[in-house]
Amino acid sequence: MPITPILRIIVPIALGALIGYFTNDLAIRMLFRPRRPVFIGKWQLPFTPGIIPKNQGRIAEAVSRAVSGQLFTPEDLVAQLKGSAAKEEIAGKLADAVFSPELTIRSLSAAVPSPDASLPAPEPEPEDAAAEIEPPDPACLDATVSGDGEPWTEESVQDRPTGTAEKIGAFVADRVAAKLAEADLRDAIDDLVWEGVQDYRKNPVIALFLNESAVDAICAKVESALRSYVNGDGRQVIGSLVADEARKMADMPLSELADQAGLNRDRVAEVLNATLDRFVEQFGASFSEKADIGGIVRRKIEEMDAAQLEDLVMSVMKRELRAVINLGALLGAIIGAINIFI
Repeated sequence: MPITPILRIIVPIALGALIGYFTNDLAIRMLFRPRRPVFIGKWQLPFTPGIIPKNQGRIAEAVSRAVSGQLFTPEDLVAQLKGSAAKEEIAGKLADAVFSPELTIRSLSAAVPSPDASLPAPEPEPEDAAAEIEPPDPACLDATVSGDGEPWTEESVQDRPTGTAEKIGAFVADRVAAKLAEADLRDAIDDLVWEGVQDYRKNPVIALFLNESAVDAICAKVESALRSYVNGDGRQVIGSLVADEARKMADMPLSELADQAGLNRDRVAEVLNATLDRFVEQFGASFSEKADIGGIVRRKIEEMDAAQLEDLVMSVMKRELRAVINLGALLGAIIGAINIFI
């Protein structure tokens, strides 16, 4: 039976389309298959394993360089973090936490584990261990200085503050003493004393005794007594008062402390947001480099087996690869149609 003119047209076109379709489909499958080398005896078949499994390490390195060098640069990270809505949300959540009535300095410090919490408990000492301990050498005491730079005596070592509030009190007292030691108090004391004796100097008899030299001597005595008191008993008084206030403040809600400082929730959120911006600017680029995003991507790709890698690529490019197969069928049909006229 003779072939009709219609079949002369249809067959080459259909055959070209089928060849184009299946060759492109086979080529795409050969990107991933076979997943392992195929051997005939000791001879490895060519094109096994597939192109992607065979070059998985090189592909991982190329993707790693692209991610770290172009797609995820330190500058991009800093810009993304600074412009992220999450940053403002974090600042808002922190501000809400600050103004929570349950949050105090004491509860906040209690939530932070002690640096010694992970250390093993010390072994119990033998009963006669105390008898073996000798008193400290006075020379060792000289090597330890107090907050004002003066050597500790044996008595001051025993009285050294141990609690947090006491340490704050001792620190403030030392700073007050140091600042007073640097300050010129004489002018202020002169003004104060002269103001106090003016009414008395209106009496001629008293004015005879409260002359300028006598008032100057009184001012010198007051200055000396003040400095002596601050460096002596005054430190203990100041330290005790500050420690008492520190203990009271430790139980005050942070919201109350912020309110006394003239801060509201929006202002605290604004300050926290600006602080996060500075933190991101200062440490964002360094974090990106040290986090080694490219290295993470490379290791992830290298650790995937061939099936997972195929699923990953197909999940991203399945539609595009299907379009390549269909395009092969179209090109095959066109070539078949051209062959009709050759």
